Amino acid sequence: RGGGRGRGGGSFHQGPPSSVVELGEFLHECEEALVCKATHEKIPKFNAPMFYNDKTNIGNIDEIFGPVSDVHFTVKLGQGFHAKSFEKGQKVYIDPYSLLPREMFTEEAANKPKGGGRGRGGGRGGRGGRGGRGGGG
Repeated sequence: RGGGRGRGGGSFHQGPPSSVVELGEFLHECEEALVCKATHEKIPKFNAPMFYNDKTNIGNIDEIFGPVSDVHFTVKLGQGFHAKSFEKGQKVYIDPYSLLPREMFTEEAANKPKGGGRGRGGGRGGRGGRGGRGGGG
């Protein structure tokens, strides 16, 4: 009943991405997760899939922490992968479409007015009143 509504979840992935870029490097393990330091200038999205450079999916981003100038993240590994098998400095990769510009997380972006300055929803009016959409006076 009522199926097909909404936009669906964000976890639907259609196989490996067409390309991957280096996101960061492995520092150490913590409770079977990888703790990594970001080396890319952009910020990863939460739950974004992570890969080896050959596009093998190794897990998903679990947490993102630290200041915008020194971002760290954890990777929750997928089934069959073990944190102890990673070496310090080993690179991890991400789909470039799973990255956000750093400016989205700085104060300059928070203080910048969006759109035409009318705020959410734009101007009011324009619909309703006498006649409405169908004419008829």
